Amino acid sequence: MPHVSIKHFSRTFTEAEKADLVTSLTDIVTRVFGTGPGVVSVAVEPVEPSVWTDTVYQPEIEAKAHLLWKQPNYSEPTPTEGTR
Repeated sequence: MPHVSIKHFSRTFTEAEKADLVTSLTDIVTRVFGTGPGVVSVAVEPVEPSVWTDTVYQPEIEAKAHLLWKQPNYSEPTPTEGTR
């Protein structure tokens, strides 16, 4: 505890990007939750855009809106491979 789970459109990450994401998330989670880094886990799961609505949006965003601390703004442009 705590566990951070990120689902995203498929893209390639460099080892440096992976390390940066893990370090940044671990730093903030340990500070906010008052835990040590050894108890934090981070999962990053790619999801194809063609199944996003059925596998992520409806069951995890729409159905659990009461749990979201930040709502998505899908009016923003959708990133493509290699962009952030």
